[in-house]
Amino acid sequence: MRILQLIDSLDTGGAERMAVNYANALQDHIEFSALAVTRKEGALKELLNDEVPYLFLNRTKTVDIAALLRLRRFIRQHKIQILQAHGSSYFIASLVKMISPGLKLIWHDHYGNSEYLENRAVRFLKWSSKTFDAVFAVNENLKLWAQRTLRVCNAFYVRNFIAEAFPLESSKKFTGIKGKRIVGVANLRAQKNHHLLLDAFEKLLETDPEYTLHLFGEAPNTSYATSLLARIAQFPVKKSVFYHGVYLKMSAILPHFDIGVLASASEGLPLALLEYGQARLPIVATDVGQCKEVLAGFGSCVPANDAEILTSALLSLRDTKNEAEINAIHFQKRVLEHYGAQEIVKKVIGIYDQII
Repeated sequence: MRILQLIDSLDTGGAERMAVNYANALQDHIEFSALAVTRKEGALKELLNDEVPYLFLNRTKTVDIAALLRLRRFIRQHKIQILQAHGSSYFIASLVKMISPGLKLIWHDHYGNSEYLENRAVRFLKWSSKTFDAVFAVNENLKLWAQRTLRVCNAFYVRNFIAEAFPLESSKKFTGIKGKRIVGVANLRAQKNHHLLLDAFEKLLETDPEYTLHLFGEAPNTSYATSLLARIAQFPVKKSVFYHGVYLKMSAILPHFDIGVLASASEGLPLALLEYGQARLPIVATDVGQCKEVLAGFGSCVPANDAEILTSALLSLRDTKNEAEINAIHFQKRVLEHYGAQEIVKKVIGIYDQII
């Protein structure tokens, strides 16, 4: 079995992380596993195993003939059977399938705004979907949407999975009192609703000023990111909120924190939630995407866009510390059993077999 993962960039997003995770995880289970990047290399290239064949297409426009031919040449050279196109890379994947007889195409849908699918732009996607042999969706909403809107019968809900944790970086130190360091891992995008998190954190400090909030994630050049960083710089309680930027090996530092939080307005299946579980952190997350299913009662799942309830949930972890720690142990076990690479890869290989 010979599979190529395709992604538009290696910036630090969820779809990009999963493309790298798939390329790495499949390496020991199939004959050939590779990764191709169409438009932009990035920080995540560092996490790709050295043994995984890699291709950068340097695509500069929507229909880039030179990049398309480079991709076809790689597919022919390595006898690729299945092209798994993540996120927005579906368009060039559709084009290369048209000129590659026998190639099977899976589109992997990581769409984060799955609560607002009625607003999704679909013109090019509907055209490309005629070439899809299957769709992998990161939550049930996206699976049903692919079946109803794109008319793709072979749509599968395939859970995201996490890579094995990196060794703890014990030399790292983070400001704050043990038991009261909250961490939020999410790129600075409006969907992640950091402003709601800051609203809730301000209320939390009114009750207990010893808490600290540590934010990790990419800050793109957008008005949302700019406004958020400006708000953090002017935060009314100094030395309480810290923005640390991008950190590639989060699993190596997450155990330094005490609570994992996710305040998103919409989600697919967030990797951050799985990483919190892997690190055995008590969790508060909003009830969006697959968060409630993933947590399975072993963390607090609260309504989106409600700062008061989010604050109450964070305080509740302090007041029920023993129960929260037990839940964190159970959730870690659940993550390792159901969202580790081994089980998901086994399921995915079974689907590959059906498609080939």
